[in-house]
Amino acid sequence: MEKNLLLHILTGEATSKEKEEFYLQLQADKREEELFYQLKSLWIKASMPKTIVDTDAEFESLWRKIKHQPKQSPVSLGRTIMRYAAMILVILTVGVAAGYLVFGNTFRHPADSGTQKYTALKGSVSTIEFPDGTRIWLNSGSELTYRVDRKNKQRIAGLTGEAYFEVAHREDFPFLVNAGQIVVRDLGTTFNVKANPEDHYIETSLVEGKADILSSKGKSLVTLNPGESALYFSDEKKIELRSISGNVLSAWREGKFVIRDQRLEDIVRELSQWYDVEFRFEDQRAREYRFTGNIKKSTTVQHVLKMLSLSAQFRYRITERPAGPDEIIIY
Repeated sequence: MEKNLLLHILTGEATSKEKEEFYLQLQADKREEELFYQLKSLWIKASMPKTIVDTDAEFESLWRKIKHQPKQSPVSLGRTIMRYAAMILVILTVGVAAGYLVFGNTFRHPADSGTQKYTALKGSVSTIEFPDGTRIWLNSGSELTYRVDRKNKQRIAGLTGEAYFEVAHREDFPFLVNAGQIVVRDLGTTFNVKANPEDHYIETSLVEGKADILSSKGKSLVTLNPGESALYFSDEKKIELRSISGNVLSAWREGKFVIRDQRLEDIVRELSQWYDVEFRFEDQRAREYRFTGNIKKSTTVQHVLKMLSLSAQFRYRITERPAGPDEIIIY
């Protein structure tokens, strides 16, 4: 298996043709499939910022599995060992590059430019740094546009997905986040905005300072104080205020899924964004199962589902798609 192909698969940059080539090779041997998912887990752990990983122990575990596969022809075994040794070498030698590609993309916005667009790859968290000192964390699969309107003295961001903002406040040059049906205006602020198209609400949560929630026409709807979260329900066009803990907002930036009495249907949306998989419910009752807990994103989607299914007793199966995202069926 060619190393560049593997690297594209691990970073989420593979084309449909590359995915098809990769998974056709992988599905021929279930043992190699198991080794790949352990390798992928090691890749994610080694790439996660602020995560301490015993790569030597992980390497030894994977290497033992390679050496103790059922006996096969010397040529085939040799190819297997060399192939996976090359994969592991990619992880252990790319190092900083792996963190850049998978988890640590940092974009620096030029001082003078037009509209810029930023995207976080699936399974990644990207950071954006602006010349004025503003920093933004962009969650997996999210997109952000940004421009400076000097005529009207505004800094304007457009968001699809989820982002965490640390805004350098300027009274004479406000920072606005257009999240579809609402606009968030900073008043010296650290805040989180979640605006996924598949959700029926837009959530704005304030950590520090103050923030105004405006309608798309500029009408003030509510002013948030620290520890408050505003859910704007698109269908009803109403706002609901809730209290929220700051550590919950920082969790996704630190590599954790934080589940707060959430339905399984809502949880799998986040899993889809992170792991680039699709879910389908055959058991419709399972949609309403509720969960609370913290799970590290450095684990595999199989492990997350195993943990969830232990408490709710639902079953699932994974269907691999060579030309697209894998499908996970809950039944």
